[in-house]
Amino acid sequence: MKRLLLYVHYNKYDELSGHVLYQLEQLRPLFSKLIVISNSRLTESATLTLKELGIAEVIQRENLGFDFAAWRDGMTHVGFERLADFDSVTLMNDTCFGPLWDMSDLVEDFEQRQSVDFWGMTNFRKTKYFEEHLQSYFISFKKHVVASEVFQKFWTSIKTFTDVQDVIDNYETRVTSVLTEAGYRYDAVFNTIEAEAGDLIHPDFSYYRPISTLEHKVPFIKLKAFTDNEKKGKLLLDYLANLSTYPVALIKSHLNRYHSPDSLVILDEKIIGPSFKTLSKHKYRMAIHVHISDLERLKVFFDSKLSAFYYFTLSSRLDKNEVENTLLNNFDKDRFHIISQRFDNHYHALVSLASKLSDYDFVGHFHTEAFGNEGKLVDEATRHALVDMLSDEEKVVSIFDHFPEVGLVFADLSKELYWTDAIDTLNQEQTVKLTNECQKVINHSLHVFQGFMWLSKDFLENIILKDEHIFYDFDENTLPYLFYRKAWDVGIDYRIIASEKISFAERYKVHFIERSQVAEPLTLKSKFSAYRKALLKKLGLKKSSAV
Repeated sequence: MKRLLLYVHYNKYDELSGHVLYQLEQLRPLFSKLIVISNSRLTESATLTLKELGIAEVIQRENLGFDFAAWRDGMTHVGFERLADFDSVTLMNDTCFGPLWDMSDLVEDFEQRQSVDFWGMTNFRKTKYFEEHLQSYFISFKKHVVASEVFQKFWTSIKTFTDVQDVIDNYETRVTSVLTEAGYRYDAVFNTIEAEAGDLIHPDFSYYRPISTLEHKVPFIKLKAFTDNEKKGKLLLDYLANLSTYPVALIKSHLNRYHSPDSLVILDEKIIGPSFKTLSKHKYRMAIHVHISDLERLKVFFDSKLSAFYYFTLSSRLDKNEVENTLLNNFDKDRFHIISQRFDNHYHALVSLASKLSDYDFVGHFHTEAFGNEGKLVDEATRHALVDMLSDEEKVVSIFDHFPEVGLVFADLSKELYWTDAIDTLNQEQTVKLTNECQKVINHSLHVFQGFMWLSKDFLENIILKDEHIFYDFDENTLPYLFYRKAWDVGIDYRIIASEKISFAERYKVHFIERSQVAEPLTLKSKFSAYRKALLKKLGLKKSSAV
């Protein structure tokens, strides 16, 4: 069979995601001709990679009109009079992962069915908002449909809309009805018309019921099944790993690079547990910056066995001579340096030293400022917990060594803060400002807790030194979020060293998973009770009257 695939690609960073390359590589043998239509400006290297996959034709266009205008331009490129030279014309975009298994038999089965003129993966039943239609991430039209006047008239009349809703209303939900009204018949791998929709807001099974699409052997799973259902995304990922040989690492990699820096789906990938092997074959230069605002709290560093060189900065209210005497009584005089300039913000102190600290491979950042609202006991217990998690130099070096893409390592929240109000959240003004500064979406409340962290040379050079002013433009409550989000903007990743107790990240994930499994309907009070009971059970804790 002579088949044509018009494949639309878009990536806001003008890159080719790994799942796209895998998809094209797997689909290539099924089609006589495969044309990639990119709404992004691909690099010469990317187009060369496509050619190595056997895809010689790449159309690059402005991101105007979305997928339907791109498919129109692809058909124009081939020539509408020549489209009927193919036994089928298939339209697809890169908004899904797959194929999850070999689909050659599936394609041949639909081609042989004379009762089907065009087909797709999943359909959307008629509602008061939309007409019944095939979902556009994959639709295949047979030769006689492509040659028809109604098909060609539809595609030649496509306008370049700037509002995606106009595209949905005029094209995505209309292409099916235009053809069926002309007498053509369609089917789907998962025809959802008779499927039980239950309490779905919209009968979109690819979004709300991804497990059902897999059970019906749909060989693709939509990206939005992971990004828009994060509470269940991790469960779905595990389910898929057991169902298919598809390399789920491609899903994790794509979410990690393009979706959100603190996506619940991939949060497990960021956690460094106690079993992590701490072995590095290289020797690195390491420094530690400690901003001192309280001499009493400095004691937590006296017992640490860190070999790194220390840089101390002081708040304006401290006496330098007193600080120097304290340090000389507890540190070798050749192992530290006191910076003369004074700072009242530990982040600003770090930024001011970035040029000097970039001489080192890795830099630890700590401070002795007060934090939390729980009193001195919890405050100091928390400080000790954070320093303990970050004071294993061999582990820190091994993390950077093992994950070359990582430029930021910070500690998990300590167990003392489990039932407290110490987890701050951004207000709307802070969120908007952070969103405007960072490319990555603002999603959850994960942040560099209290600013205790390790930074790589790359982080210092490519983030702080290249854009110092932004670290002075944000308030101290927003800065813990800025660090790892700015890192993601330039492709630098992070890792979290977990406490030996159950981690905040794990508790957060468990909470959302358990919450998603609570039966409806429940009152607000009973929901809270059910969530808490389920969470405590998951953690192996007994119910307590104190929260």
